Amino acid sequence: MTPDPLAALARFTPASAVDPAELLFAAGRASARTHWGWKAAVGALALSNVALLAVLVFGSRDAAPVVPSPLPIVPIEPAPVSPSAPAPPADPWSYRALRAMDADLAPVPEPAPNLLPQHEPLTVMSGRRGGLE
Repeated sequence: MTPDPLAALARFTPASAVDPAELLFAAGRASARTHWGWKAAVGALALSNVALLAVLVFGSRDAAPVVPSPLPIVPIEPAPVSPSAPAPPADPWSYRALRAMDADLAPVPEPAPNLLPQHEPLTVMSGRRGGLE
């Protein structure tokens, strides 16, 4: 018969020098080490913020802003144009003529011939009635 394995395991006692919590804490810190490049980048950004703050707080405010001198204005003379022929009389239906005249005196338009369709208009059911030819 084989000896009882639980009795053999019960005889083992943990060593007092090893603390499991301390071992897990050390393993966690070792696995998550921060690369030195990140530390350098954070330091450089902090240093640049301090430098900007120093310039803003202690910077000279007595410097006059640079104002550009105005450029001389050269007058431009228009080119001479030859007189043109008088414009033809305005069409009575032009926008300018309609705006200038009284609405009651406006010309009456001629009626347009053949405004009604020759056939019945197409509908959704036209194909069923034989209206498509």
